[in-house]
Amino acid sequence: MTEKPRIGYLHIRRDPEKVRKLYAFQAVAKMEGALLFYFSPRRIDLASKTVQGLVYENGRYRERTMPFPDVVYNDRTPQDGVGAKLVEAMLETVPVTSHSVGNKLTVYRRILSGRVFADYLIPSRRVGDGRDVIDYADQHGKIVVKPVSGRQGKGIFYIRRQAAANRQSARYRVTESGVTQFYTASELTSAMNLRLRTTDYLMQPFIVSQTKDGVTYDFRIHVQKDKTGDWTLTAVYPRMASANGVIPNLSSGGYTMFPQLFFQREFGARSSAMFAELADFGIGLARHLERVSGQSYDELGIDVGIDERRRLWLYEVNWRPGPPPIWNIELDVVRNAVGYAMYLAGVRQRARR
Repeated sequence: MTEKPRIGYLHIRRDPEKVRKLYAFQAVAKMEGALLFYFSPRRIDLASKTVQGLVYENGRYRERTMPFPDVVYNDRTPQDGVGAKLVEAMLETVPVTSHSVGNKLTVYRRILSGRVFADYLIPSRRVGDGRDVIDYADQHGKIVVKPVSGRQGKGIFYIRRQAAANRQSARYRVTESGVTQFYTASELTSAMNLRLRTTDYLMQPFIVSQTKDGVTYDFRIHVQKDKTGDWTLTAVYPRMASANGVIPNLSSGGYTMFPQLFFQREFGARSSAMFAELADFGIGLARHLERVSGQSYDELGIDVGIDERRRLWLYEVNWRPGPPPIWNIELDVVRNAVGYAMYLAGVRQRARR
């Protein structure tokens, strides 16, 4: 009789009640025949190869001494200190479900070197100092500046050069989080240099991806590994910018709608073909990223835009994206995550026989 696969749910929080999605993981693991326990880094005992795990039983979490899990779902791990060393040592012998894809420039360079998807990339440059932004805005007219390691659309701003006879008289319209301000070249250079003291930025030409009504939008393609160990499509959905915004991110004031309605409204008879194209693109890019990076991933959020010529552009790739808030796909996300963890656990169990 095959023993139940043991899935260790790793998070930096000591209290599992504060990890919102953990209950769904517990429910799915039980339904799928796996034993899932929660632990934080300081609960690892390397000498005995055990973990002081927390198991959900009869409506509460109870502490149990558990052997090392067959696989670790690494929701959040410490970046340094004793906890990070404990996790690193344990993961030398225990497989983990996921690895980070890296920051925006890392992903950009890997895709560029891999060539297959390079034509979908928006040209990107690291910002060295404030004058680079001025030169780039003068060259392209409209640009986007974003943190190299940013998340959820935070810190992204849009710059548009106003018509002017020369740089001395030029004004630059800067929009961030729905707020617009105007700068001279000198003022914008100084403001950018101030930001660069604490944050690394990259810049890109602004891609016009708008609905028929002129609203800026993009698509989030959510892909995951499932119980077969292969990539599957979880969701494709549109994200629209707020009335005064240019960044269509749900965490920055944007909104969404039911995909079927959006596709039909924007693409008409081509709606099914466009959906299939986006789905194929997402799964194909996920497989490609694994090949060019030499790493395995479990879940990616791929953001793309479509310009007025219906050309598809890759905005960025996100590790561990959250599900959209208005659909009941959170359980689908968890079912795939648990299924993939069980797949890895099964591979390890068979290898030990």
